Amino acid sequence: MSTEPIGDGAVAASLAESCRRWADRPALTGSDRTLTYAEMGGAIAALARAYRSLGIKTGDRIVCQLPPCPEHVIAMAAAWECGAVHAGAHPDLTGPELSAVVGQVGAAALLFQPRRHLADPESPLRATRAAHPEARVIVHGRPAAAGELALAELLDPGSAKPAAAPAPPPHDLSVLLRTSGTTGLPKTVMETLPALWAKVQFFARALQPGPDDVHLMYLPVSHAFGMKLSLMALATGGHLVLSDRFSPSGALELVGRHRVTVLPATPTHLTLLLSAIDSGRHPIASLRWVPTAAAPLLPSLAAAVYQRLGVEIMNVYGCSEGFLTLTTRREDVLLGSVGRIVFRGPPGSPPDGRLAILDVERDEVLAGGVTGEIAYGADKPVRYWGEPPIASGGWYRTGDIGMLDGDGRLYVRGRLKELINRGGLKVPCAEVEAALRGVPAVADCAVIPSPDPVLGEAICACVVPTSQPAPELAAVRASLSEVLARHKLPDELCVLDEIPHTSMGKVDRSALAARVLQGRVHRTRFRPVAPVETGR
Repeated sequence: MSTEPIGDGAVAASLAESCRRWADRPALTGSDRTLTYAEMGGAIAALARAYRSLGIKTGDRIVCQLPPCPEHVIAMAAAWECGAVHAGAHPDLTGPELSAVVGQVGAAALLFQPRRHLADPESPLRATRAAHPEARVIVHGRPAAAGELALAELLDPGSAKPAAAPAPPPHDLSVLLRTSGTTGLPKTVMETLPALWAKVQFFARALQPGPDDVHLMYLPVSHAFGMKLSLMALATGGHLVLSDRFSPSGALELVGRHRVTVLPATPTHLTLLLSAIDSGRHPIASLRWVPTAAAPLLPSLAAAVYQRLGVEIMNVYGCSEGFLTLTTRREDVLLGSVGRIVFRGPPGSPPDGRLAILDVERDEVLAGGVTGEIAYGADKPVRYWGEPPIASGGWYRTGDIGMLDGDGRLYVRGRLKELINRGGLKVPCAEVEAALRGVPAVADCAVIPSPDPVLGEAICACVVPTSQPAPELAAVRASLSEVLARHKLPDELCVLDEIPHTSMGKVDRSALAARVLQGRVHRTRFRPVAPVETGR
């Protein structure tokens, strides 16, 4: 295992450089084959030539709906090589969702792969073609139909195609990243290649990966975290193993088969992996790093990961807009912190790296130990596709609640929009959820507001029980009464088979609220015998 420190010079500045530097080493592994760096480079060049032959011009947007697979990485790099803009789309998008993405960015082409788990795998493509017939369709995973192109044919290096035109200047737009949209409609963040590669180097400096590392990727490559970690693997000569869907047993099998050293995972994935590990069947001694993001990592879960997986953890907090904080220190992670190291911009940009807790209503920096809104220094406006630049006023407000301790460690406490206004008292969903996870009868949980004629909003705890019979509300309240104030105890309890999550492991509160409020779950309401405590 390579353990020499990696300086910036050891991180390739492009995939083309990686393909030259590590030509004979394995680069990409999918379900049925492995490509060396040289073979990956040939496929990227072939697809870039094919894009140009199809009339795709510098600045055109190419929507890539492929799951995590070698072809997704190749398509992303080919778009950059011919000067186009890569716009990743999650592979599980429905017809209306995929059509909206293609329409929003005015895509010149769509790379599509049917998802077998759907009742009608072709429905997203039909809806998109009906709404946007002007977009060229390139399919993967099945033969091309009339009016479509087969990706496999475009990847053939031997095909006679015109040479690609020169790529645009590196400061031009190259990537469009969709935000998660967990608390509102998704936005599309505009990113340049220098900014993207600077963040790749930021991760690489923390993990110190090298050519001997094997990285497993089942997170969506269309999302910022999965994309950056994938590029980090390839920028440092590593072997990237891609899996198009997560299952605990499947991930552990791949760890053993490929001797995976870097295992990215959200806290939800980690909980499932720990519950599935069988030391007799799952060799995991090769593991050395777990990068994690998307949701708070509870100290108890972090301790279990350290003990049972024998790894180090890189705990990342940030957003698609490009503001990032991380830590690899055990002392920070075990305290529940997301660290003190703040990403600074790409070379040539004004270094900022400021992090502060602001008053939620004013640009007033709060003292250490005081909870407020997490904000990063922002010298430039944040750019979203189709919208005017958003003036920062010197700060980018994340919309997250947090606190900085006396040593400068950042703690994330939840979302401003994920506060329940219970009779005038503000209750963070994340705080109640953290307490619920300590109840032995609760395997998974989420908290949402429930309309209430007296309180305005009541606290609705949605839980997945560890076993049957499911816990009762009175017992749950009794368990929590030692750690939560009375006004923070759940007013309602809903029992579900699973908590809906987004592709990045965050609770899908919109889907959860719809399920609860439409009466599709068993629901119990607390009836107090004493007056209800409120803020009024």
